[in-house]
Amino acid sequence: MLFLLLSACIGATLIVVRGTIFSPLQERFPALLGCSQCTGTWVGIAAGASGLVTTGYGRVVDALVVGCATSFLAMAADALLLMLLGDPKGD
Repeated sequence: MLFLLLSACIGATLIVVRGTIFSPLQERFPALLGCSQCTGTWVGIAAGASGLVTTGYGRVVDALVVGCATSFLAMAADALLLMLLGDPKGD
């Protein structure tokens, strides 16, 4: 179950960072929404703080741990997908 929830966090991060539907927001906030690690941190913090993904040590610890994990895993997944598939934006 934890794998599925973390995968959902990574997927949500990549949709926000790479999805063309979010391009107006990406242009408005490029420092935050142009980076899978930055966006992944906030997606993970939201998932941990809301109780969606828990470690069993409380919401503050959940937010920190899930934020860090999602940040790292989203960055790694983004790098791997860019290497395998190329940049979807064609940059």
